[in-house]
Amino acid sequence: MDIVAYADVVSDDPVLTLPHPRAHQRAFVLAPWYDVDPEAQLPGRGPVEQLLAAVTRDGIVPRADLELRLPE
Repeated sequence: MDIVAYADVVSDDPVLTLPHPRAHQRAFVLAPWYDVDPEAQLPGRGPVEQLLAAVTRDGIVPRADLELRLPE
């Protein structure tokens, strides 16, 4: 499991770097994150919406057969 970001934590610890140093370049991280939280921010990089607009979505395929259920 990758921890991409945690709240506003920025850490350059060799064991765990937060946010993930390449998260802003990866549509497979940004697209589902945006789907569940359109207002999300990647600390030090900005709005996930803007980051997603700057990367290619090649290979990203929506899964209509899956349903995400968030706790209430």
